[in-house]
Amino acid sequence: MKTITNEKEYNAIVKRINELLEIVTDENYDTIPQAIELDFLSDLVEEYECKYYPETSPHYQPVELLEYA
Repeated sequence: MKTITNEKEYNAIVKRINELLEIVTDENYDTIPQAIELDFLSDLVEEYECKYYPETSPHYQPVELLEYA
């Protein structure tokens, strides 16, 4: 999977990320394979949110939001 294509996939991946956040910690991040999966899925979600939910994306600063208002 290279990108998230719909809301159903997005919701499933967010659910999986939440599961991984229960497993992956700062202490074990460099030693468990689930950290790689967490990073990959987080990148997919970030890309999807920037495209479909730009107003809530952490990449947009308040000034940028005002420009679109």
